[in-house]
This record gives sequence, C-alpha cells and structure tokens, in this order.
Amino acid sequence: MPRGTDPAMWRRAAALLTEALDGSGVPYEAAGGEAAFYGPKIDVQVVDRAGRESTLSTVQVDLHQPRRFDLSYVGPDGNRHRPVLVHRAVIGSVERAVAHLIEEHGGAFPAWLAPVQVAVLPLSAAELPHAEALVRRCVDRGLRADLTDPAQGTLGARVRAARHAPYQAVIGPREAGADLVALRLRDGRRPAPLPAAEALARIAAVVAGRGGALWADA
Repeated sequence: MPRGTDPAMWRRAAALLTEALDGSGVPYEAAGGEAAFYGPKIDVQVVDRAGRESTLSTVQVDLHQPRRFDLSYVGPDGNRHRPVLVHRAVIGSVERAVAHLIEEHGGAFPAWLAPVQVAVLPLSAAELPHAEALVRRCVDRGLRADLTDPAQGTLGARVRAARHAPYQAVIGPREAGADLVALRLRDGRRPAPLPAAEALARIAAVVAGRGGALWADA
C-alpha cells in the first residue's frame, strides 16, 4: 500500500475486487506490491510466443481520489453519497495488443481478423474489369478485399506478396468468362473453381463464424 493512503479504504477497495473475482469464477493469484498509487487493481496478463508476459487490461478501484476532490452525488434517497472511481482500460495499449496478435498468429490472422480477407489477382489486364467488379461484390458482402494490378508484377510475385491473405481469388480468362472464382487458401489448398456468388457466400459464412477454419466443404 503506497504511503499517504487510508488503510481502511485500501482494504475495502481490495475486498471489492476480490469479491468480484471470486464471484466470476476466474482463477487468479494475488501479487503484492503491484497496485497503483490510488488503489488496488486487477491486471489481465497475456504471454506471447516468446514467453514474455505483459498487461493487456486493467481495472482499478479508487476510493481515495473521490474523497480528495470532495466528489459526491445525490442518490435516489435524496442524500449525498461519495462515488467510487473505477479506472478501467480494456486494452491498455492498442500498439501492445496489435503486437501481441501479430506475434501470436505470425501475421497469418484468422479470416475474420485479417486486414485483407480476399486478395483478388487478375491474370492479365484483360481480366482487370472483372476483378474490379469482384472486389466491389466482396465489399458489398462486408468483406475486406484488395486488388493487385497485373502491372505490379507476375502472378507468382503477386501471389507471394499476398500470402498472408486467407483467400486469394485468381481471375483468368475462364473465370472471367464464366463468373467463376479459382481460390487459393492460405493453407495451400485450392478448391475447385466456384461461381463467384457461391465462393463469396462461403467466405462470408466462415468470416461470420469467427472460427479458425478457412474453408467448410459444402
């Protein structure tokens, strides 16, 4: 407990947090000396793939500062009461949370979380209009899609550049002519070409499910 704090108030705040943890049924361990200067706290720790531990979230109960600043409110009973101040950070640092996700997944995010969910790769400039239309259809379904222009390199080079996308939609003359999509999944599988509407519906279903699977056979 930091110097200058009221021991009774500190014990009450600690009891409130302990009661909340016990009621939640979540396992926890007490760590002395880890509290903030204005009150005890609950820290949610995460461990990355390298075994390093960091704090992801924190909740702190502060009974001291409301008294220090003489804060009060009028309750339903018409009397004035001292509030309890809760310091809460669901994600203490966005940068730290994103860094943890990148390390955890090695950049290969699950489909629902991937920044680019569908990479659309036209084989040549002739298929570019159809590829652009496919990107718009992806967006209409709520999917995050990105188009790589054939002028940016060979198909092989563009496939490698988009290797972290869960789905690569390769559009050649056959696909453009029949409104098909030839998908390459990030795990190396290549399902048989599907009608574009069916392919996008199946991708959208996987994304909506927020699971780890990339593909569900019909």
